[in-house]
Amino acid sequence: MNNQLKTLLFGAVAMVACAFVSCSDDDLGPSIFDTTEYPLDRSTYSFPLDTFVKANYLEKYNMRFIYRMEDIGSDMTKNLTPADYDKSVQLAVLCKYLWMEVYEKYAGAEFLKVNAPRIIHVIGSKNLNPSQGTEILGVAEGGLKISLYNTNNLDIRNVDMMNEYFFKTMHHEFGHILDQTHLRPTQFNLISRSQYDASTWTETPDSVAAGRGFVSPYASSAAGEDWVEVLANYITRDSISWATLLNSASYEWEEVDMEYSDYVKRIRGANLDTVGYYRESSGGQGKVYRKVCARNADDYVALDENGQVQWLNRSGVHGDAIIQQKLELVEGWLKDNWKVSLYDLRKEVQTRQYATYPDGTFKKDQYGRLVNKLTEPSDTDPSKTVMEELVEQVNVFKSLQPK
Repeated sequence: MNNQLKTLLFGAVAMVACAFVSCSDDDLGPSIFDTTEYPLDRSTYSFPLDTFVKANYLEKYNMRFIYRMEDIGSDMTKNLTPADYDKSVQLAVLCKYLWMEVYEKYAGAEFLKVNAPRIIHVIGSKNLNPSQGTEILGVAEGGLKISLYNTNNLDIRNVDMMNEYFFKTMHHEFGHILDQTHLRPTQFNLISRSQYDASTWTETPDSVAAGRGFVSPYASSAAGEDWVEVLANYITRDSISWATLLNSASYEWEEVDMEYSDYVKRIRGANLDTVGYYRESSGGQGKVYRKVCARNADDYVALDENGQVQWLNRSGVHGDAIIQQKLELVEGWLKDNWKVSLYDLRKEVQTRQYATYPDGTFKKDQYGRLVNKLTEPSDTDPSKTVMEELVEQVNVFKSLQPK
């Protein structure tokens, strides 16, 4: 038995040795894979976009922008649909304008070549989780790929919508990739460690999350999500929205069971800001979310001797201070590891999203809202809007197509 085993082992070693000799001495010939680089077909309808992404994504940053939905790279458990061509054109130029060019300006092209995802995969439909009542806005896979959903509903007239579905998502997922390269400070993980809950964040309103020190309900699901939500929200939220968030975070919020009729009676009172807002649950029942303050025996606001609301903080948590603390850690992490200022990134994104006067101040409409720059006339060609000028970067390649 032992002789047979020795013979078998000797034969195996001899075969391996022969294999190594063959690998080093023999010419294996051409690859079994097709490595030919095929030229783009100028006769196809998609030639302009294909050429644009080849020049501005693949050749410049070694990235692929995939708008023809690939089943094997999608969530096969969902009923998803491909992205519309014209919407893909808009998203391709906007990703370059509002994300890639911003990071390149302050971190350099090499930063994107090294750290950016290799693939951006855009999908036309939403990615819904009906059983949980949630929606997946984007997915980052192993630092190599970012998937974006809802492309067919992209609306350039609505900056908030674009940020929520695309650009806040891009910064969020890119933040995950950067966090894998240089881990966030351990101190950050400890700030809200007792507040994270992966199971109930979907039921947490924005105001309640803010009062606990989170920039969004999703941020309260885990420390890693909290980290990138701070980065992404700060970069994409305008100054008015960010100030509103911090104001909400400066109060403690509570939820109270209440019938809608009672809620309506209360909001007709004098102290509307203490009532908050109403969310219906089921069977006509619902909850009121309100700022915590002193109340009388009938549960109405109890004013002090000067007629002022007496705000209370029973938890001892100051959400606005916590958010600011987290923001400072994110800013320090970016600067220490990549010599990039979070404040510079934000200012650049804001000036690309919102119209400004020659002195750099932001324009506001009659309602006090910032003016969408994408729908404003371009400074270089007033006959076109900024968005039309961006899309022209793709349409210019139509001149190369056969007539």
